[in-house]
Amino acid sequence: MGEQTRTTVTIYGEDYSLVGDMPEDVIHALAYHVDNRIRVLASKNPRVSLNRLAILTALNLAEELYMLQQEHQKLVETMQQQWRAKRGAKDAT
Repeated sequence: MGEQTRTTVTIYGEDYSLVGDMPEDVIHALAYHVDNRIRVLASKNPRVSLNRLAILTALNLAEELYMLQQEHQKLVETMQQQWRAKRGAKDAT
């Protein structure tokens, strides 16, 4: 595992001290993405508490991750099928 990075990020006006094994710029980019997503939800739902905004953001990001995982799995399966077809064509010659 890589060296631990300590940094402070601001999400929706709150500072968070984070420790991670990713580069600092990646941690900041992730925090910026989360902050952006919360702000978009907050602009559509101005009376919703920060806790609810955080949960809704987490659910939206979880859905996005799930959809990307499904897409990834389909791509892997397609690649495996193509590889098997090529392998079968080679074996037939």
